[in-house]
Amino acid sequence: MSVRGLERLGRAVLLLSGGCLLALALSLPVQAQSAAIARIQAAGKLTVAVFFEDVVPFFYVGPDGKLIGVDPAIAEDIAEKLGVTLEYNRAATTFDGLIDEVVEGRADMAISLLSDTLERAARASFSQSYVSVRQFLLINRLQLGRLVAADPERANDIPALLDSPQSRIGVIDGTSYVGFVAEDFSEAQSVAFDAWPEMLAAVKSGDLVALMYDEIEIGNWRLADSAGAVELRPYHLAGHPDTIAIAMPPGDTDLKSWVDLYLTKARSNGFLDGVLNEYLYSKDRALIDG
Repeated sequence: MSVRGLERLGRAVLLLSGGCLLALALSLPVQAQSAAIARIQAAGKLTVAVFFEDVVPFFYVGPDGKLIGVDPAIAEDIAEKLGVTLEYNRAATTFDGLIDEVVEGRADMAISLLSDTLERAARASFSQSYVSVRQFLLINRLQLGRLVAADPERANDIPALLDSPQSRIGVIDGTSYVGFVAEDFSEAQSVAFDAWPEMLAAVKSGDLVALMYDEIEIGNWRLADSAGAVELRPYHLAGHPDTIAIAMPPGDTDLKSWVDLYLTKARSNGFLDGVLNEYLYSKDRALIDG
């Protein structure tokens, strides 16, 4: 081979080796970003973000002071299968705040009745859904009667009846229901509350015609105030159910894949159904329109 040929060959080898090194260098950050399971196992603990207030039956402090419910049962099982201890982070005072705890590195994941909205998914990575929660209105019967008297043609279409400027519908600030009310009742006045007791009091007093929330909190109301059905009416909103999932940092790709597989197996082996039947699906919590 000529000297010029050797020079061309040498340049080609250098270019090839340089390209391989560049590809390797570019791949290292991706691998490092997705080594979440190794990070958790090296720390020896899984930190799970849970909303600061109890929400029965998904997460609440039991008689022995231990956190129990649907979400703690799942969190405990995940930690056990990863071979680490479980630690809870209950700093978040809104459900959107749970996403902050995850993406800012103060929790490995959030398992806390967390709706997988598109807005939240733009910041965090969500697992497949592990339960779907129905949406309900809790309507003041007297206020509803006044709306029917003013517009009798819509008496059998309650959502259409409530979608008017005269309607004030309550939601909890920082929850997915803020967006649901804006979408489903665009003509109504949306009124945000910091907590359930104040919102419930407002619909009882007639300051609100209705409130919108999930079957969990309204089921809790039904259990605590069986006589309340005289003045308030639950109404199931068919359409888009509120899907609940586990949130993780967007770069933790191996953890997301593992959690998705975990949920698939937990569903197929009966563990997930057992947890839901124990805490969520019981006759005394059943809600019907009426």
